[in-house]
Amino acid sequence: MALSIRQKRVRRISGDPVHGVMVQGPVDGLATGTPLYSVAVQGTIDGRTTCRPRGWRFGTWNVGTLTGRSLEVVEELQRRMVDVAALQEIRWKGEGTRFVGTKGGRYKLWWKGNDGTGGVGVMVREELVEKVLEVRRRSNGVIVVVMVFGKVIVRVISGYAPQQSRKEEEKDRFYDDVSDEIGQAGLDEFVVLLGDLNGHVGADADGYEGVHGGWVYGIRNEEGRRVLELADAHSMVVGNTWFTREPARLITYRSGEHRSMIDYILVRAKHRKYVKNVKAIPGMLQHSMMLFTSGLRADKLIVTKIGYEGAENFWLREKNDVGQTGCQ
Repeated sequence: MALSIRQKRVRRISGDPVHGVMVQGPVDGLATGTPLYSVAVQGTIDGRTTCRPRGWRFGTWNVGTLTGRSLEVVEELQRRMVDVAALQEIRWKGEGTRFVGTKGGRYKLWWKGNDGTGGVGVMVREELVEKVLEVRRRSNGVIVVVMVFGKVIVRVISGYAPQQSRKEEEKDRFYDDVSDEIGQAGLDEFVVLLGDLNGHVGADADGYEGVHGGWVYGIRNEEGRRVLELADAHSMVVGNTWFTREPARLITYRSGEHRSMIDYILVRAKHRKYVKNVKAIPGMLQHSMMLFTSGLRADKLIVTKIGYEGAENFWLREKNDVGQTGCQ
């Protein structure tokens, strides 16, 4: 008898995490009861629910400061279903590691600062912390977290470039640090530079075809040229220039009447096919979060039918508890 497949949608309420996704039976070597971290409904086959893993979601966000805002930042990351977030201008002194959040959802933060200005960090969802292989605190403008997703090594670089008014020596040092970190990556590593690079790459590729996709807000300046030169030197692309977006989804910085795009996502050109969606989140105050969903995922899985309710599309998430909400 032919299998009948019917597409279904899953919804959630107010961005709350959804618990209780478990493997129903042995699938691709996974034993019954294996918890899944991140899946999306694919359809039903003769009454059985099938789910496919979704791509891991990455974000970059100049938060202005983490002082007094860390829980707010975590709540926003949870609401946007972000797995790994590069943060800039955290304004914490020194360097360190800590968990941030509540029992309902936490992230582990690695950060590097100096005197309480600037500073960078990377937040990783608690369930993914065991995937972290190495953390490199290069400077108060560059921090690197190396992770493993399945058989893929992922090198996440959080960068905060000096502003336009800063000395050229500072800018040179920042780009030298970033370039060195990219250069240290293995040929097969998935390298992603996420950050506030304080430059305008301009709306036209104009000599950087293959690096610049042509969808940008603003006019190129010298700092933007340096972003493109970095990408070109390492055979990378500026990911958020390759997606057709209305201006609200391109703009990452607002100050009065001024609007600009200064936050970027860079990946190796050979991995551009794994960048599935890039967009800025409108409605935030001065700096907008930039998100991208990757094509890094596991094989298709079958999960327990538990039930759902709500009013927004969402990606299911794994928790150790069982029995609240899942695929239907």
